[in-house]
Amino acid sequence: MRDTIPGRVSAAALLLVLGGCSDPTPRSRCETFRGRTLQQARITGAELVAASSPLPEYCKVTGTLPPSLDFEVRLPSVWNEKTVYAGGGGFDGFIPDTGVYTVNGYATIGSNGGHTGDVLDASFALDAQKLDDFASLSIHRVLPIAKAIIQERYGKGAAKTWFEGCSNGGREALIEAQRWPEDFDGIIARAPAYNFVELLIAFNRNTRQLMKPGASLSAGKLQVLGKAVLDACDAKDGVADGIISHPSACAFDPSVLRCTGAEREDCLTAEQEASVRTIYSPTVLDGATINAGWPPGGEADPEGWAGWLTGNGNATLSAGGLFGSGMIKYFITRDPNFDPLTFDPNAWLPRINEMSALVSANNPDLGRFQARGGKLILWHGGTDAAISLNGTTTYYENVVQAAGGQAAADTFVEYFPAPGVNHCFGGAGADTVDLLTALENWVEKGVAPSQAKLVATKLNPQTGQSVLSRPLCKYPRHPRYKGSGDVNSADSFTCVEP
Repeated sequence: MRDTIPGRVSAAALLLVLGGCSDPTPRSRCETFRGRTLQQARITGAELVAASSPLPEYCKVTGTLPPSLDFEVRLPSVWNEKTVYAGGGGFDGFIPDTGVYTVNGYATIGSNGGHTGDVLDASFALDAQKLDDFASLSIHRVLPIAKAIIQERYGKGAAKTWFEGCSNGGREALIEAQRWPEDFDGIIARAPAYNFVELLIAFNRNTRQLMKPGASLSAGKLQVLGKAVLDACDAKDGVADGIISHPSACAFDPSVLRCTGAEREDCLTAEQEASVRTIYSPTVLDGATINAGWPPGGEADPEGWAGWLTGNGNATLSAGGLFGSGMIKYFITRDPNFDPLTFDPNAWLPRINEMSALVSANNPDLGRFQARGGKLILWHGGTDAAISLNGTTTYYENVVQAAGGQAAADTFVEYFPAPGVNHCFGGAGADTVDLLTALENWVEKGVAPSQAKLVATKLNPQTGQSVLSRPLCKYPRHPRYKGSGDVNSADSFTCVEP
């Protein structure tokens, strides 16, 4: 296949005209990267991957920056002249699959955050260089190498370079906007774990409460709790559809489930009620709120509270319990044998502050990113049991204040809560929306995402067909049922002020 990039003469064709050389095949052009060193990066592999529906033919280049920062660049044979860098997740340790972008002709970049390991394994943090890479350097270090590869492969650089990530990938997105604002033309931060250190300390607080005698919450208790929350708050958006679209109006009080006699599966003991209140409440350390509480909603979803917080009766085995344990052992105390259930954050304030300054992306001042014309889209699922929607709301409000007010902030950042959606995807709500096209239209055409009237859908995993759609409303607006029409159609809802 020839290099047929629209609107230009390929480097290979130019060589043919000027020097009489034959046009090399895509395979040979790909394999020229093998065994080389580019800006201190050792290229460990280069292969032409044949088209396999839905993916097109592309060149996959892999490499390593010392000590252990692995990366992958995908170079489609038919390129749309843009690049997407995909964020990681958890404690990283892997290269994310970028196929969702490759299929649309983007050159893509992915990296492992500076180390190889399980997403729940935080032991890398005992190594200072690996910790620095994970904290803020890995993407910034890989990007110029990837750009050099793209430049060589196509004879030109990308017209635009984007970043999209969810969870820790959302934190990486905000690290880029805050510390390396020249790296990307536009950034999408989904469910960002921006206050990474503080969030994992909140996980530990929740775990310590849930592990107290009699404080755990069984699957049956979560079902009862989730139903009570829906009964109290679901219809506040105009229709009872299993989705809480107006969370700020939900003032659920778990005392309505308090056991009046002996404990039963359909009520909460005092200690269990305390566990629910702990999760709903903010985490305060040294007089300051370091993590917002989780809003009511999604308690009964098996991929919600059970997976992330309660652990089906053993909170230490929940994802939050394991992430919190990793933070305590390897980032804070640096003692792999430390018992996280004995952790007192007040005794570790200097180290917590040190780690927060290194790892967390708490700075709301995005002035440099704004000044260079960058655009930022924030998105967060309303029933995210991993990272609180309230936290992203707080961060966005702080960005607005730092920018000098709503009008100034609207020129470069918009925030979209996704009602009923779990962590990054899943849940009862509409979890699928193309934010990349919205970002491109904002940067390239000046059309803000809120002006485009975004619609999110929920897809049938077997057929890929939409079974639910909702308007995606710019905060603080939320979708409200018009009073008639199909409750599964976005056309039956309108975005309204709270």
